[in-house]
Amino acid sequence: MSNPAILCDFLTTSYDIGGVISVMALSGLFILMTQHQLEYPKFYDKLYALLTPAVFMAKHRSVFLQLLDACLKSSYLQAYLVASFAKRLSRLTLSVPPAGALIIIALIHNLLRRHPSINFLVHWEVAQDDGVASLPKKIGADPFNNEETDPAKSGAMRSSLWEIDTLRHHYTPAVSRFVASLETDLTVRAKTMEMKITDFSSGSYATVFRDEARRRIKQVPLAFYRSTPTSLFQESDFPGWTFGCQSNMGAQASVEGNAVHTLETVDASPAKRSRV
Repeated sequence: MSNPAILCDFLTTSYDIGGVISVMALSGLFILMTQHQLEYPKFYDKLYALLTPAVFMAKHRSVFLQLLDACLKSSYLQAYLVASFAKRLSRLTLSVPPAGALIIIALIHNLLRRHPSINFLVHWEVAQDDGVASLPKKIGADPFNNEETDPAKSGAMRSSLWEIDTLRHHYTPAVSRFVASLETDLTVRAKTMEMKITDFSSGSYATVFRDEARRRIKQVPLAFYRSTPTSLFQESDFPGWTFGCQSNMGAQASVEGNAVHTLETVDASPAKRSRV
C-alpha cells in the first residue's frame, strides 16, 4: 500500500470497540505508530483495558501477547505505566489457566529487566522517620485498584507483586518451578536474557500436561510400601498406642490365659472346702 496512513481512522475506530476486534486491530495500529509516525495518545490506555482473563482464552491470544511484549519494550515509557501493566498482569495470574500464568511470568520477567525503575514492586520497603524499614501498618490492604481502567489512577506505584509469590504454591509444578527461576534470573542479571514470548504464547492444558509427562524425574512420588504393612496405622502416628498384629495377638492370648486361670481357681476352691 502506497499510503498506509489512510487506514488510521478505520484501525482507531476498531481499536476503540474492545474485545476481539481490538485485538485484531492492534497489529495494524502498532505498525502505523512505529513505522509511519502515527500519534495515538490513548493507545496504552486501551491496551491496558484489554488485559482481562478472556484474552488468555481467545483464538488470537498468541499474536496479542507477542504484540503486548513488543509494545512494552520502549525505554521511554513512564514508570507508572509499566508498573500498572506489571501489576495488572500479576493480578491476572490468580484467574487464568496454568498456560496463561506461564506467559504472564515471562512478560513480567521481561518488564523487570527492561525497566529497573519498577524493581521496587518485588522489593518494597516502607521507611520510618528514623530511617528503619518496616512493614505497612495495615497488613493485607493492597492500594492497587484492579477495576480502574486508567493506568495513572490504578495505584500500582504503591503496591507490590505479591501475586507472583503466591504462585510458588501453584497446583501446577511447571508454574511453581518457573517462579523459582524468575527469582534467580532477577538476582543474576548478567547471566540471563529476556524470554521469548513465542515459546509460551501457544500454551494450553494439553501442552502443559505433555511437557510434564515427558519430564524425567529422579524419584517417582508414588504411594507404595517397601515392605508388606502389618497394621493399618504407623506407631509414630499415635504415640503410646500399638497397632501391630503380633502385639494384639499377644495381648489377646495373655487375656485369655488370665481368664482360664481365674476360672480354674474358682472351680477348685469349693472342692477344697468340701474335703475339709
